[in-house]
Amino acid sequence: MIVSHEQLQTLVRGQDHLDRLLIGTSETRATSTDNLRNYAVQTVLLGTSLTALFEAATCHRGCSHGPHVLEAVCARAYNLAASAYLLAMSGFYDESANLVRSIGEIANLVSLSSSDPVFFQDWLTSDPGTRKKRFSPVKVRMALERSGGIQIVDQDWYTRFCEGYTHITPTTKPGMHNDVGRGNAGGVFQADVMRLMLDELANTVVPLAMMVCAFFKFDDLLAELTRNIDTLTP
Repeated sequence: MIVSHEQLQTLVRGQDHLDRLLIGTSETRATSTDNLRNYAVQTVLLGTSLTALFEAATCHRGCSHGPHVLEAVCARAYNLAASAYLLAMSGFYDESANLVRSIGEIANLVSLSSSDPVFFQDWLTSDPGTRKKRFSPVKVRMALERSGGIQIVDQDWYTRFCEGYTHITPTTKPGMHNDVGRGNAGGVFQADVMRLMLDELANTVVPLAMMVCAFFKFDDLLAELTRNIDTLTP
């Protein structure tokens, strides 16, 4: 079941055209903000991780004067992570997860740069056709397996995100995170799903940020992440 036309008319009656663009979103964000204290572990880890990505992306601690490929990758990851967080705060959990999937792809690629530098160098010099054939997400995961590298996201994780949040199927029900089979049009606060999305975001962004900290020698942020992981997580 999705919100009906009659319900929509009730919601938009008396609102101007700007309010109609994002029905109920401000109320959902307010509820999410009120509940952030329940997700302190995730927000602390995400705050440090996004700081690392942003500082690397913007050459905040000094410019390497190179091609800035990794800096651009960090900028993309930061933008995706910040957007995923904002979507989750607005109750758009499926859409948030869709962006998290892309962060997982980035994290695996950065991991590959350490475990197989030659293969990664080929990616750096590849054209679009070659990247599509040789460096698809599954090919990157296979390269990590061959090189003994760390898969930040594995095949099962990737399949779950593709089927659950990205690809449209005949049984798709957007925003359905309940036991009654009801989908949602628009953002609706759901406490358990909010926790799940913040967990998934942290599980991809934190290891990516740790690799970035090691590469850029952000020893203070790496120590902060390590300390918080040890003290905040069970």
